[in-house]
Amino acid sequence: MLGLVSVGLLCRALFKLAVHALPFFVAVSTGMAVLSAGVGIAGAFLVGLTAAALTLTVGRILFATSRSLLMRASVAAACLIPAVMAGRHTALGIAFLAGPSPLWREIIGWLGAFLAGGCALHQLYSHDLARPLQSDQGGDRSLHSSRL
Repeated sequence: MLGLVSVGLLCRALFKLAVHALPFFVAVSTGMAVLSAGVGIAGAFLVGLTAAALTLTVGRILFATSRSLLMRASVAAACLIPAVMAGRHTALGIAFLAGPSPLWREIIGWLGAFLAGGCALHQLYSHDLARPLQSDQGGDRSLHSSRL
């Protein structure tokens, strides 16, 4: 019973944090590069944390304020690809522990990938900032957001 509860909490954490897979990857990569350059652990942690915050902030601002569909798609893809990979590997790990056949493990893995990607996309759109739109009368409607 406790195992099922822990798997459920792990899945909930994965889906809630799916959009943060790219900033986490940037933080770990930057922190490890700085650590191997000779800076201490505290300095590497601060540099990684700063890089993650900057990545998340710039990505969300670009996604929310860009009028270009290509720019929004690029930012969404950059955030979704690591989330999909994390979701697939997590689901594969859980399926491996459950012990079904290899075909069912792959099905469960890809299902986890699509669910994690969908949750990340939902979270990315939920943080969309309000942008001014041109109305039919030529005025601005600054309180409305132009979500898909």
